[in-house]
Amino acid sequence: MLGHWANLLNTDCIVVDIGPHTVYPIFRVGSSSLMSVADKMYTNKQIHTCEHIDIMIRDPGDRFVSGLNVYCQQNNLDVKETWRLVDQGKLVNRHFAPQYLWLLHLYKFYKGTVTLKPFDNIKKITNVHKKKDKSKKVAVTLLKSFVEVDYRLMDHYNETIQLGELIREYRHALS
Repeated sequence: MLGHWANLLNTDCIVVDIGPHTVYPIFRVGSSSLMSVADKMYTNKQIHTCEHIDIMIRDPGDRFVSGLNVYCQQNNLDVKETWRLVDQGKLVNRHFAPQYLWLLHLYKFYKGTVTLKPFDNIKKITNVHKKKDKSKKVAVTLLKSFVEVDYRLMDHYNETIQLGELIREYRHALS
């Protein structure tokens, strides 16, 4: 499955400073809010200069449903039909790609320590809430290949760990 994600890994990687926090924004995990209040941005090769990065991980099921619905809204698509395409491996998008994939993307540029934090941690960083979607979400069945590894990442909440160790621990998750 990792081969399907290759084009998503070829985009710019961005880390931001917000006050004393250095954070890696992930789509559907407050990225618009974090980007809007960033004091400084690090892109690609600049990221290696960061001493430590916090990464918020959202509940994978909530994020998958939200990301799929937002993708469909933005592209005027039917959620159920789009879900079928995703299930068949014919469609991938950063809005609902596993958060673990985002960690792989960061690892291209950063080999240091990270702390995985629950999504609620965003309240300690900013009170800005951009792009809050209040529309009712179409419920879909969660796809194991999109959420399983992210649920396992939640076991590492508030743990400071070398990013490479996390990558190695779950490296077979998307294969």
